[in-house]
Amino acid sequence: MLNNASVLNPPPTAVEAPLFSVLGRKACEAILARNSVGRIAFSLHDSVRIVPVHYAYAGGWIYGRTAAAGKLQEILRNRRVAFEVDEHTQLFEWRSVVANGPLYLIKPGATPSDRRVHTIAVSLIRQLLPSTLTESDPIPFRDQLFRIRVAEITGRASGPTGGKRLFPDPAKTAPDTGGAAADAILCQRVGSALENLSLSPGSQVHVDAFDGVIALTGTAEDAAERTAIEAAVLGVPDVGAVVQELEAVFPSQQQPTPAEVAREAVRQLRMPPRIADSGIKIVAEHGWLRLEGVANSRKTREEVVRRLRSVKGSRGVIDRLRVIEPAPAPVISD
Repeated sequence: MLNNASVLNPPPTAVEAPLFSVLGRKACEAILARNSVGRIAFSLHDSVRIVPVHYAYAGGWIYGRTAAAGKLQEILRNRRVAFEVDEHTQLFEWRSVVANGPLYLIKPGATPSDRRVHTIAVSLIRQLLPSTLTESDPIPFRDQLFRIRVAEITGRASGPTGGKRLFPDPAKTAPDTGGAAADAILCQRVGSALENLSLSPGSQVHVDAFDGVIALTGTAEDAAERTAIEAAVLGVPDVGAVVQELEAVFPSQQQPTPAEVAREAVRQLRMPPRIADSGIKIVAEHGWLRLEGVANSRKTREEVVRRLRSVKGSRGVIDRLRVIEPAPAPVISD
């Protein structure tokens, strides 16, 4: 007859403790070079997607191919992607490498540089499948080549420690502090605060909470509404911090061109009282307004950021201004 207590509470099992380590760049590149299947992770609005691909690595670039339509068009909305490849032989014996960087399409092109990159890509992919982009290609619909520049690369590995055995210690198990329930209540409070804003029909805001931190994802109609949402969330009691990942989007027929966004930004600074600071420069890039240069006071810097946040068509403001206060006039005594 079975003892119910032994079924519900089995004795602890000895577990071999793994040894985790960080891989250097050379080791990471070696793992990339000797494998041929990896995963691309990319974000689109409020979701993260991961797709497997065949690839080849050479000279700091990851080369691959896919279908010209579908997921590729989604990736191009935000070129920055993550690429992961791993190896494993058993539970605690594995290696994993993650590379980050922008993704670019490869086309034959009209310039010598374009043709050279295309030739390199085809040559590398044909090392995996010699019939690539030929009449005998088994997957001819995957006719779009791409490459990812490895701007950042990290790696980790796990291996056995050599026989050291550990037993679970129930006394060291962290108690349930009820954090999940508190986060759920905080989400409800934030949701109620956002309902009072009368958001635009096109806005879709998703709220997550963890340990008093609110993560905002989704879309807002424009930068002004994005700022209003952030202010409302910060005004909710018990919100310790906000992770702002809202995208400002616009209907295609109303979306200003980058030139129009830049002109509106300049116009905002010229509105009375005019901000006449020649050291402040504006860069319109990928929907963002980036501030470069030098401001003559902290007050001027704050006013510039405030005005540019109201520019329609901008996803937001990236403030890289430095503040250099003018030197005080020398005191001349008699």
